[in-house]
Amino acid sequence: MEVYRRITDVITAPPSAVALGFFDGLHAGHTQLLQQTIEHAKHHRLSSAVFTFADHPKNIMSGSLAVPRLMTEDQKLASLEALGIDRVYNFDFADGFHTMPPETFAEDLLKSAFNVEAAFCGFNFRFGAEAAGTPETLKTLGAALGFETQILNPVYIADKLVSSSLIRRSINEGDAETAALLLGREYTLTGTVTKGRSLGRAFGFPTANFPPDPELALPTKGVYITLTLAENRSYPSITNVGTAPTVSALTPDFLTTTPRSSKRAATKPPDYTPPIRVESHLIGVNEIALENKYLTITFKKMLRPEHRFENKEALIEQIAKDTETARRFFA
Repeated sequence: MEVYRRITDVITAPPSAVALGFFDGLHAGHTQLLQQTIEHAKHHRLSSAVFTFADHPKNIMSGSLAVPRLMTEDQKLASLEALGIDRVYNFDFADGFHTMPPETFAEDLLKSAFNVEAAFCGFNFRFGAEAAGTPETLKTLGAALGFETQILNPVYIADKLVSSSLIRRSINEGDAETAALLLGREYTLTGTVTKGRSLGRAFGFPTANFPPDPELALPTKGVYITLTLAENRSYPSITNVGTAPTVSALTPDFLTTTPRSSKRAATKPPDYTPPIRVESHLIGVNEIALENKYLTITFKKMLRPEHRFENKEALIEQIAKDTETARRFFA
């Protein structure tokens, strides 16, 4: 698959069928649109292409993370290649696209630069300056320029409109099942294991943890039934997403005495907020060297919200219950 990141990189393009959109998460609706594009390209002996952006236009315009990703840029490109796309125009929205009139987008970009003979977009696709271009606008412009436009109707699964925004909301609410239904796959987070305080190991539940990608949508703070992929092997697991409030503000000596109130808090600024971490306990695995290893966490089901326990015994008891629930789930 060929990837182009600037319009100046495109010297000549073969006659193409192109899918248009950001394709965040490559959900079930996106997949349907891309498959239609690929099938059309094969039937008409065209190159299959995707026009997208490296970052969401709302993030560029706001200068902030207005729209968290559902997958990294590398994951999106790898998924497009796996589907069979021939070339991807993965441009920077800030390179003049926010001021480009719809007519220029259709004529100079799609027709002249990309040699488009068929364009595919979703029912809610917008393009051009101030998002003035609609699917119907593209259809009209395309007819005048000599390319056809096919518009995908809304896709529903279990009476739910498939959309990246609904998937993000489901993830943010801890609804892993709905997110998986709409994505067409289970939601995952990946990261490289960092060295922790080994507190989980001290009371019988060793964990591997990593800081999540700050650009990705995060499940709400809580404990989840998960599947952890490490070194090409999958392990049933329970995973905490959050700050581990019971232990994050305490010194390691809390392990030796029960009452939390009798322990000295770690020296931190009064307004200190622990960073969000993804912390996974691999069920039935007591010893495994995972530091600096790359993990993929697949979210199956939320068990409970994250909260602070009064003492280590209460925490250990709850982790044991969570582990047993996960065992039954995988059984």
